[in-house]
Amino acid sequence: MKELTRSQVLALTRWGEQKLRYAVERKALLHPERVGRFYLYDPAEVYTVSVEAREALEQLLAFCPRTESGRHFTEAFSRWMDLEAAGLIEVHRPVHHTTGLQYSQEYWDARLTLQGMAVAQYIAELKEDGALD
Repeated sequence: MKELTRSQVLALTRWGEQKLRYAVERKALLHPERVGRFYLYDPAEVYTVSVEAREALEQLLAFCPRTESGRHFTEAFSRWMDLEAAGLIEVHRPVHHTTGLQYSQEYWDARLTLQGMAVAQYIAELKEDGALD
């Protein structure tokens, strides 16, 4: 599923409810699909409307646990927490089985979720076609 839920849009844009409502009212964000009482938003529209979302989705396109230079994702990607909050990546935080304490960040691992892969592929295809500038 490449569409984004309201909570995902809020996490990516760093907007509040009121700003999202305003964007919908002025038709900057359309409701492409209504499922029950929920709306699903097109990632391309969110990408074009919000600078913050554009930055987060650009980082999603390049996301990897370690960069080629060896930098950990927590250092290389400033918006990884927003991507995790949106459910586009999942972070594995290992816990020491004896003490129950969480290992430090350098032991964490991350990967794209299925939805994260779908959104990244969708945005990449649109950028390749020139639909997103």
